[in-house]
Amino acid sequence: GGYLFRSIPPGVYVVSVEAAGFAKTESAKFKVDVNENATANLTLKVAGATQTVEVGAQAQAIQTEDAETGQVVNRRFINDLPLLDRQIASLTALAPGVTEMNDSCPEPCIGTNFVSNGSRGATSDILLDGASATNSEPNGGITSVTYLPSPEAVEEFKVQQTNFSAEYGFSGASVVNVVSRSGTNKFHGSVYEFLRDDSLDANDWFANRNGDPIPPLRRHNYGGTIGGPIFKNKTFFFFDYDGLTRTGLSTATGAVPSDAMRTGDFGELCAAQGGTFDGAGRCGADAGQIWDPYSGTFNGTITRSTFIPFNNIATYASPGGPNPNVAGNLIDPVAQKMMTYFPEPNINGGSIYQNWFGSGSSHSSNKQFDIKIDHRFTENNLMSAKFAYQYSPSGTGLDCFKNFTDPCQGGPGWTNAHAFAINDTHTFSPTLLLTTTLGFTRGVWHIDAYNPRGENDPLGTLGFPSYLEANGFKGVPAIFIDQYTPAGYANIGTDPYGNYRLGQDTGQLSATLDKVHGRHDIKFGFDGRIHQINYIQTNAAVGFFSFNTDATNACPDGLDLCGGDSMASFMMGQMTQGCASNGCGSYEEIQFRPATTNYQYGFFAQDNWKVTPKLTLNLGLRYDVTLPRTDRFNHQDYFDANATSPLNGGSLTYTDPVTGQPVNLALKGGEVFASSKQRTNYVTDWSNFQPRFGFAYQVVPNTVVRGGYGIYYGQSRSGVTGVVPYGSAGFNQFTNVITVNPNDLATPFVNLNNPFKFGLIQPAGNSLGLLNDVGFGANGPIRTPSWNQTPYEQSWSFGIEHELPSHILINAEYIGKKGTHLPFSGSTERNFLGPWVESLPVGDFTAATPCQAGLSIACLSSAVTNPFAGLISDPNSTIGSSFPQIQYYQLLRPFPHFTGVSTEPQMIANSIYHGLQLTAEKKYSNGLQLLATFTWSKSIDNASAADTNVSWAGSFDSLQDPNKPELERSLSSFDIPYVIQFSYSYDLPVGHGRAFLGNMPRWADLIIGGWKTNGIWRISDGRPLPFFLNDGGQPLPTYGAQRPNIVGTPKRNHGSDWVDNYFADNSVFQRPAPFTLGDARRTLGSVRSPWSFTTNLSVGKQFLIREEMNFEFRVEAKNAFNHPVFGTPDTNVGDDTFGTISYTSVGPREIQLGFKFNF
Repeated sequence: GGYLFRSIPPGVYVVSVEAAGFAKTESAKFKVDVNENATANLTLKVAGATQTVEVGAQAQAIQTEDAETGQVVNRRFINDLPLLDRQIASLTALAPGVTEMNDSCPEPCIGTNFVSNGSRGATSDILLDGASATNSEPNGGITSVTYLPSPEAVEEFKVQQTNFSAEYGFSGASVVNVVSRSGTNKFHGSVYEFLRDDSLDANDWFANRNGDPIPPLRRHNYGGTIGGPIFKNKTFFFFDYDGLTRTGLSTATGAVPSDAMRTGDFGELCAAQGGTFDGAGRCGADAGQIWDPYSGTFNGTITRSTFIPFNNIATYASPGGPNPNVAGNLIDPVAQKMMTYFPEPNINGGSIYQNWFGSGSSHSSNKQFDIKIDHRFTENNLMSAKFAYQYSPSGTGLDCFKNFTDPCQGGPGWTNAHAFAINDTHTFSPTLLLTTTLGFTRGVWHIDAYNPRGENDPLGTLGFPSYLEANGFKGVPAIFIDQYTPAGYANIGTDPYGNYRLGQDTGQLSATLDKVHGRHDIKFGFDGRIHQINYIQTNAAVGFFSFNTDATNACPDGLDLCGGDSMASFMMGQMTQGCASNGCGSYEEIQFRPATTNYQYGFFAQDNWKVTPKLTLNLGLRYDVTLPRTDRFNHQDYFDANATSPLNGGSLTYTDPVTGQPVNLALKGGEVFASSKQRTNYVTDWSNFQPRFGFAYQVVPNTVVRGGYGIYYGQSRSGVTGVVPYGSAGFNQFTNVITVNPNDLATPFVNLNNPFKFGLIQPAGNSLGLLNDVGFGANGPIRTPSWNQTPYEQSWSFGIEHELPSHILINAEYIGKKGTHLPFSGSTERNFLGPWVESLPVGDFTAATPCQAGLSIACLSSAVTNPFAGLISDPNSTIGSSFPQIQYYQLLRPFPHFTGVSTEPQMIANSIYHGLQLTAEKKYSNGLQLLATFTWSKSIDNASAADTNVSWAGSFDSLQDPNKPELERSLSSFDIPYVIQFSYSYDLPVGHGRAFLGNMPRWADLIIGGWKTNGIWRISDGRPLPFFLNDGGQPLPTYGAQRPNIVGTPKRNHGSDWVDNYFADNSVFQRPAPFTLGDARRTLGSVRSPWSFTTNLSVGKQFLIREEMNFEFRVEAKNAFNHPVFGTPDTNVGDDTFGTISYTSVGPREIQLGFKFNF
């Protein structure tokens, strides 16, 4: 015969069987884990005269009912393993095949942000008591966790990685299934305090080398739990509270202007570069000279002819600057005013670019609680309800400048989260069961960037125009000054991204009907979800202005020997449209507040068919559909590449500078707006069918062979979003600073005191139709089926599991995955030239008419008569009526009436993963539980990041050649070939209730009894390294930044100085010729980041007070042996620090003391 108990909570069970004519038979106690199909076979004996009770064997440890791969992390590991961050998400790394996304997160963090068997980070789903605890991240297409309970509130969880049942969906990667603790018929609970203090910690390797002390730290994690009956055998409760306070030291090292610089005297730059001034005031070291920005001419790049004598801007009278020929006329009054708010230099960092250090106290806190009620209405109906709440006020950090221009410390704010789930299990008959789940999560963030410190008119005080407050937020424009290390997010000014308002909701209703029919366990179900986001995160709330050497150097491509200085550029108010080290471009954005909603529906059928006592088949089919987002007020658009532009009737004529012949432009492309009839800017993908198959064959009683195949669709990028560059044109508006006059491409056009000469462009809504953004950059998704294909993965596996004596499981598993239609995060710009541009000669940039010699790069960059001059009237447009000439290549773009076309990432990326995983596991018995894993794998893709807007979701994938994204195929940025891990929890067998000296005197037991030790040992290889040019090089027009050329084979330096000189030969990495493509692959496997070895250990002592009551003391150590785990070296070719490692990714040894009272 056969039996099946479905939808039972994880716990310890005994199976009792009674049948007429047979003796009553009971199994021994055995554990059922979350989402486990456990097997307990019993043999019934014919009843004798005495009807004696037989005790059956324990449940089999091998998995004989399905082919799912993954790892259960039970209560024992959650409670005992060293966990200094007190976040259960860190323990997902115990599963084989799980690694960190990047070395800024050495243990999987931020909930879903881990790599599982080659799947991208931030694409998993986390279920809390059956309901999703994840929300769509505001950037779209990735997930983030709204709420996770304290470890004290979690019974166990399982990382489900491949071949999971069709009832799980909307996750192309993994599902983390978390079960919270419940009350029982006995009251039980705990009170705890986990303490960290800097006096217990070791110093960071680099801090120790530099002679820096250990920063102070006081961290208290405290709380308690209690659970028990409300009505015995009927209603139970469990409650926990967890609080956290952290006080530490915030430090910052930066660069501030010297007293001389504040007056306009930059003479010290010459000596800093090893030069001296001659009698005319020319620095003998070219790198130490600054130049007059108004003396430039354009010949491919800007070259300047007039140096500033003695680098003294205050005494120099520029003939071309404002108020010509007046001494000091290059000094911008706003910059001069801001100079007075920088703190004074206070350290000698060996460079003018690092001369300030600040320190101060920082404080943060968090409070959260959970309450769960379980109620049994009848023997056939069980319901549980859970509510959770979290609140965290914004922490206080370093006050760098101690005035309202401070770049370090923002204003007040808070975050909170709510999570709610109801589960109802109703048994209609022994063969028919219905499980229903209703869930809701909400996350709220409310943070202000500006800390006024008594200044309520920051713009007026500094002399900025008041129109910069177009977003309704007060603040100081964020100023980024390249070369000079910023003290905070910027060198001076308010964090441009610091104003944050987010309300994020997910509602879920799911139902599963389970019918047992003969040897078939058949499930049918539905999973419906609603996602909502109300959002704004300012992007340059009052301006975002970058400064580098471009305005003050002499010669092309920004090389050091060309001179120039970023602080001098700032003093002159000369911004850059390019990138500074911590910011990119100069602009302001007027933002609206998206309020988007989308729905997801999933339907599934699953048949677990016990074909024979040895063979089980798992047959499933799931269908998902994601309905694209809508905005409450229809504030959305898409880009129609085939729409005829109404500009000049869609037709335009210009004279080809090469042939002299007229050319007719058929203008195609424009932004189309949502309406009440068509509310979405995407085409729905209706093709998400997901067949799933698995088998488990029990070869002999202690050996099983398993395998399976399945398709798993992930999160569509058409879901809810709060990010506004993609699909909100007309309602969200950028205004870029026009830094040089487009007519000569060399003369400064504006200054910092009035950065937007024509004012800010105001959002036009949908009133302009296809004319919206003409003359500027267009944006919006491409509304075609191929642009909204839902990313999916195919996974397959084959494995053998064997049970050794003492219930030790050994498992060998091959796992493969193939990702398809993944978002290519580097492919958002569509207005690029075709591949023909790659074969052009460079040409002569100095020629008066470079196009006479034929088509060349110089010809493309030359100025031609602007055919849009009488048609595009907005004065801010660089191709409009304000500028009689434009660069020739603009007219050759696919959409010449737009300066750029920014779309959602194209769904063209793909990936492949192969891995061998070996596992040995012993469930808890005789005081010991252990898990050992080994993973050997390789992951290849052509884009590794799930999204380009959030650094924690992965590396930023750049696209050098936009016409050939297939050339980006290389090792995944998160590829780690091998990972070895060993975890254990061991009660030493000495003391009361243990194997040895169990009857020793109480005083002796207090000393030598009740000890335990726990640990996690992990060794892993490094990730492949990407290489860049520090200034982007000189790419082809409309192409991405150049990569270096590789001459030879890059290798690691294995000498004693490898931390400071990571590569054996830096000359292998060379700068390519201008306007060519570098041949370096996206990532290089021949040189990887340093390998990692970490050991987290703990030792504890349990003091028995009486039965079922004890006090526990433990010491936990992260990186217990203080082995430095070094970060990634600088891979920007051209940097002074190229090949140098400057940080550790794991940190030094940190110790935590734990005190816990259990009853």
